[in-house]
Amino acid sequence: MSEPTPRRAKAPPPTGGWSVRVGSALGVPIRIHFTFVLLLLWFGAVSASQGEGFLGGVVFLLLLFGCVVLHELGHATMARAFDVETREIVLYPIGGVARLDRIPSGKAELLIALAGPAVNLVLAGALFLYLIFRQVRAPGSAEELFGGGAPVVWQLLMANLILAFFNLIPAFPMDGGRVLRATLSLFLGEDRATDIAATVGQGMAILFAVLALFPPPVKPVLLLIAIFVFLGAGQEAAFQRGRSAVRGLTAAAAMVTRFETLRPDDSLGRAAELLLSTHQHDFPVLDAWGRVAGLLHRSALLAGLAGEGRDHPVLELMDREPLAVAPGTSLEEVLRLLQARPLGPILVVDDGRLAGMITFENFGELIEVSRRLRQGNPAT
Repeated sequence: MSEPTPRRAKAPPPTGGWSVRVGSALGVPIRIHFTFVLLLLWFGAVSASQGEGFLGGVVFLLLLFGCVVLHELGHATMARAFDVETREIVLYPIGGVARLDRIPSGKAELLIALAGPAVNLVLAGALFLYLIFRQVRAPGSAEELFGGGAPVVWQLLMANLILAFFNLIPAFPMDGGRVLRATLSLFLGEDRATDIAATVGQGMAILFAVLALFPPPVKPVLLLIAIFVFLGAGQEAAFQRGRSAVRGLTAAAAMVTRFETLRPDDSLGRAAELLLSTHQHDFPVLDAWGRVAGLLHRSALLAGLAGEGRDHPVLELMDREPLAVAPGTSLEEVLRLLQARPLGPILVVDDGRLAGMITFENFGELIEVSRRLRQGNPAT
């Protein structure tokens, strides 16, 4: 049997959750959330009720979200220029999200944020040239343009302009909010810039919510965007505070060194006893030479007890490629990895030997202790 090798300082692949992969572009997986299918059905039904046909509405929405994908690929392409990988692009009813491996600061964040709206402006320009070249009739009124009676190319042109300018609204963490933070960080520092951008973003979210509820009519998509912006701004601010609190520290400072381990031939019954007698949820598995062989997660343990019984060996249910870092890994990198997979611990491995374990809970405690210490000693 070959020896399992822990993954080193690499973000875990996306799980997909409620989304399904539909393809990839530039090496980036593209997924659609299941609610997107509901949006297609709803949009097609509305289009059919207006006499334009179910299929026509669905095709237009697919073309529109094709522009959204290109918008997100603009972010991904610019991010790659700064050695930032894009883990996936996910399409939701309210738009697309490019999940970057990390968010750089300063000039890099500014250019990455601007790249998406820039793609929409280029698409709008190309569509305009096409309309001029083909001499397509212009809509006679705004009602015709937005009511669906105008040619599809005109509708896509306007949609790209709306996407570009709406995304540039300074509602952090939308593109415009990231532009605001990146610009402010050049003068005020990243921490202060994030606080200001998050405050502005949450203020914009409240404005969106008021506009969505102001009669008539209720605008559910705008309300969803308001909720996304408000929660996202708070999460980004909390993440930045965490980064600031642990800046300069390494994994060795956050790891737990007192914990229980298992052997590959231990039974699930033995693991269950440790689960009940300790505060641990996950158990490192070490081979006869004390090297990391895997990690038994609580979920796998409980599923195994129900399906296989207490005498089943740990070996067959353990994660053979647990996420692992070296003791000298920066805690900013560890925080990024924990954000990507908050339910699983990170093992700290030194030359194949288990040195410690980092969980989201003890990392949070370290952040709180570090913040209190810095508040008590501002010079540090």
